[in-house]
Amino acid sequence: MEKVTLDQVPVTGLPLYEMQQLFHLTGTYSDIKVSYITLLPGKRVPEHGTGAHEQDEYSFFVEGEVYTESGDFKGICRQGEATLIPRGEHHWCENRTQKPCRLVCVLAK
Repeated sequence: MEKVTLDQVPVTGLPLYEMQQLFHLTGTYSDIKVSYITLLPGKRVPEHGTGAHEQDEYSFFVEGEVYTESGDFKGICRQGEATLIPRGEHHWCENRTQKPCRLVCVLAK
């Protein structure tokens, strides 16, 4: 898994707008899903074991935090951070806080 924070990414587009490109992969995609997810306090996804997708998974954390294990990464993802989990990489996450964690997730195949 790759993880970046907004302060690691340069700002482009000035003076008209500010844009920070979080990840860039090239390829032909036949299927893209965009979801807004709220992981409730104390919950784990999947409930047991690990999960994997046929798609690359891009996530941007809007609010809160989760503990996650994905590939060689073990740690916390927080508000303002983004992750890229390559297709086929086994992973799981758990909200170990008392507040919801909200993220935007894009699955691209």
